[in-house]
Amino acid sequence: MSELNEPAPPARRSPLIWIVLVVVGLILFAFLSGERGDLPGKSTIDGSPESATDGDGTIESDMIESDMIERSENQDDVVEETTGAIDRSLLVPPGMRARQYIEQLRSAGKPYPLSQVFDRAQDFRHDGSLADAYLLYFFAARENHLPSMMTMGEMSDPLRFRAEDTLLDQADAIQAWKWYQKAAELGQAQAAQRLDELDQWARDAAAGGDSAARQLLLNIQ
Repeated sequence: MSELNEPAPPARRSPLIWIVLVVVGLILFAFLSGERGDLPGKSTIDGSPESATDGDGTIESDMIESDMIERSENQDDVVEETTGAIDRSLLVPPGMRARQYIEQLRSAGKPYPLSQVFDRAQDFRHDGSLADAYLLYFFAARENHLPSMMTMGEMSDPLRFRAEDTLLDQADAIQAWKWYQKAAELGQAQAAQRLDELDQWARDAAAGGDSAARQLLLNIQ
């Protein structure tokens, strides 16, 4: 009876199970090690790689340096564009230089150096500063400067009008007549000739239906 009550000896486990467990463990280790090797280096806040190493364990900084150089060049471009921008507040309004010059002349008092005023107006005109030129011609013409009077007449004369050379949008025969007449009264012989030419133009143009020519004839008759 005692033999029947004794516990049976435990069954032996097959060694094949241990072999399988070892093989599976090696496979998992190799797989996990491979993934770690493929992980990228740490990234900075802006997403650029912090560092990379070669096979010897030394830090390769070529990529980082090239990235820094490229960013520096981009920043330089931004600075150049900023410094090259035009400050619109520094632009001089049309006619401002002529007005300032006229104020200086009036502060100094008469007699005005009208020849110098005319020469400065010519310079403005050649530079394309038509507003400044026109104001100086007008200032000198009102002071009976004959060359300035003739210039004011020519700028309005329909026979000599050039849009690129004057501040006016179109010719004004009446204004031309007035300036030529004033110059002729002061003894300018060329002004008298211009009046004759303008009179002939008005008669021919009025016959063709030109309203500006008709208006001039009404004013001079």
